[in-house]
Amino acid sequence: MTTSHIPDQTIEMGRGATYHNTLYTVYEHSVYGDSSVLAGEPRRQWLDDFETLADAEAAYPHAVVIEGSTYNPYAVGYLSQNEDLS
Repeated sequence: MTTSHIPDQTIEMGRGATYHNTLYTVYEHSVYGDSSVLAGEPRRQWLDDFETLADAEAAYPHAVVIEGSTYNPYAVGYLSQNEDLS
């Protein structure tokens, strides 16, 4: 599906499932497309890291600077409630 909507972008301290750092990290937020097994689920995609906030803002002027993190631990809410995972 093609859309003219540009997903929201955030600047925040880098944090994910396998990393945590003190760099200013830019993420793009969207929704997984129809061709993905995670179709319709939120998606956060790393774009870039910067040593300073000023550099991040200059490179991504429309990104929103936030305190905290938009990282959410992996969720399996899309699995059937009746599915036996053992």
